[in-house]
Amino acid sequence: ELIISDDTPDDSLELFIKGILKDRAYAYQRNQPALGNPQNWNSAIARSTGKYLKIMHHDDFFTKTYSLRLMVEEIERRQASFLFCQTDVWYPKTNEHRVHTITQKQLAIIKQKPEFLFFKNVIGAPSVTLYVNDKSVLYDPVFKWLVDVDLYIEQLYHNRHVAFINQPLVSTSYEIEGQVTGSVEHNKEIQIREHVLLFNKIRSKIVPGKKFNSFFDYLFFKYGILTFDELLAIVPAAKQNAEFFTQVINQLPKSRSLKTFKKRFFESRYNNYIFKLEQFL
Repeated sequence: ELIISDDTPDDSLELFIKGILKDRAYAYQRNQPALGNPQNWNSAIARSTGKYLKIMHHDDFFTKTYSLRLMVEEIERRQASFLFCQTDVWYPKTNEHRVHTITQKQLAIIKQKPEFLFFKNVIGAPSVTLYVNDKSVLYDPVFKWLVDVDLYIEQLYHNRHVAFINQPLVSTSYEIEGQVTGSVEHNKEIQIREHVLLFNKIRSKIVPGKKFNSFFDYLFFKYGILTFDELLAIVPAAKQNAEFFTQVINQLPKSRSLKTFKKRFFESRYNNYIFKLEQFL
């Protein structure tokens, strides 16, 4: 089944769809007013009846005519509950492509400890996933930047039978007009608020040791959070784990030169594309 949930303010997309899908069966709904992300996605999921769910965002597309068939065949063959593939990341402005993938070590880790995704989204965008449609986990509307990571963690805690296809079967476009990514990727308040909220959400399932301590030390240093009151001003829910966050903030003045060097190195293109060292692995 093909379900289209449309947040555009006019009928331009509806007319376009009628033109190209006139001989195909599909379900269409235009949301008035617009639902926004991720409620728009949840609206489509709520109307789905198929065995599996396959989200495709408006700016993503299959790289092969057989992409969907291969994903379904693989999840069936492996009897998995959650599957994802490599991503062909396309930069339309320069027409460059790169492949986003996961190492075998990372794959083994997320199967045992899904919370590793908190530190780095090694899966990719929702469009590269296919999973069993039991509707037990939906996209949480409190998130914008970590909305996919939150769902992945919940899915993997729920059932850790994960399958991966080592091929870029889906392409996601990057740095184009209207994307959520560009507006939130480096937004201080969103980054601070959502990481604190997600930490609160998974706190009962994890042991917040050195990795989480180091992550928030890095995050607060990066965005200049110097006191617990400053953190509360952005995300009052930090009170839920006040002792943990206070401890992190109290150690911020230590090793500032080293933290500056690590920040520059781990965020550099050299590390992302050549060395590929993991800061919180």
